[in-house]
Amino acid sequence: MFIRTTAINKLLSLKKRRKIIQGGTWAGKTYGIIAVLIDYAIANENKIITVVAETIPSLKKGALHDFKEIMYQTNRWNQDNYNGTDRIYTFQSGSVIEFNSFDSVGKAQAAGKRTDLFLNEAYYIPFEIGDTLMGRTSENIWIDYNPRSEFWAHTEIIPMPDVDYIKILPPHNEALPDSIKKDHEEKREKAKTSEYWANWCRVFLDGEVGQLQGTVLSNWQQTDEFPEDCKWVIYGLDFGYSNDPTSIVKLGYYDGSIYIDELLYQTGLTNSEIANFIKNHDISQIIADSAEPKSIEEIYRCGINIKGAEKGKDSIMYGITLLQEYPLKVTKRSVNLIKELRNYSWQTDKEGKQINKPIDMWNHCIDAIRYAAMYQLGRKKQVVWA
Repeated sequence: MFIRTTAINKLLSLKKRRKIIQGGTWAGKTYGIIAVLIDYAIANENKIITVVAETIPSLKKGALHDFKEIMYQTNRWNQDNYNGTDRIYTFQSGSVIEFNSFDSVGKAQAAGKRTDLFLNEAYYIPFEIGDTLMGRTSENIWIDYNPRSEFWAHTEIIPMPDVDYIKILPPHNEALPDSIKKDHEEKREKAKTSEYWANWCRVFLDGEVGQLQGTVLSNWQQTDEFPEDCKWVIYGLDFGYSNDPTSIVKLGYYDGSIYIDELLYQTGLTNSEIANFIKNHDISQIIADSAEPKSIEEIYRCGINIKGAEKGKDSIMYGITLLQEYPLKVTKRSVNLIKELRNYSWQTDKEGKQINKPIDMWNHCIDAIRYAAMYQLGRKKQVVWA
């Protein structure tokens, strides 16, 4: 059911050409902006509204998903009006909302001009691309983001004239599930004794500009596709169920780099469902968390070539060290893995100094990668750890 939240009312109050929306997670920023743009497209003729995110997979799981959900919930969706290939919806008013992503200034220039622009999760959009798109927009510009640290929206856009700047926070979203409220309360408690969680709450709950934390894996970049002719391919599995997702990743070695593709990231899966997924994806060998021997045995009895990862006292650091030795190429469709890589950080001590231990968070796909890497790379190096 569609709910008109306080967040949406705040968005409707913005009247200036440039609209900057800074805020927290689950605050309803993207959802609210999409709802406002839908009404705008219906009420105004011949508008060209472009919604842009870092990658197409990010769009599909974010703004485009919200668009379809709102259109269905409000009984406005007409399949005949939607061009799924180009991700363009045409309204009876003649206005269109198009969803796109650009990885170069040239492609942003070639996309032409528009009346309205929404830069979604703008923190991850390079300024040169964002600036090119804004320079070809004649009317309204919407920009939303979580303020992980100061970036071009703060330095280049907010100081400009004709700017509305607001913060939208989780309490402004009356549709916020109780389970998420509880999760936020738990993080507030952690923030009392943890510099990492204090910074996290500052950014994602309070909507304040945070400080960049030391990420564990910085040797990665996005790539369009997983190579077909890898020297070797292996798969990793991290078990989950109710609160944590089950994750399956594919690793391959090609031209000096480790390529990684996220295949599964889903909660509530039984072992038989995991086994069926593995069979349906022709996975030849998979390395799983050895802390779940019963699950491994059940999946093995389904005819799956599955092994438990060899883990020792320092196996987390050992696996991380192996992964730090290679350039990592992550497919753009691996949205959850990318989110983990951006958030998987080192813990800090009481004085705020970084210690050689990662947080136990944002690591479902990463753990699956470690298991596969330790098996495939570790045995060749014959490294022994305590």
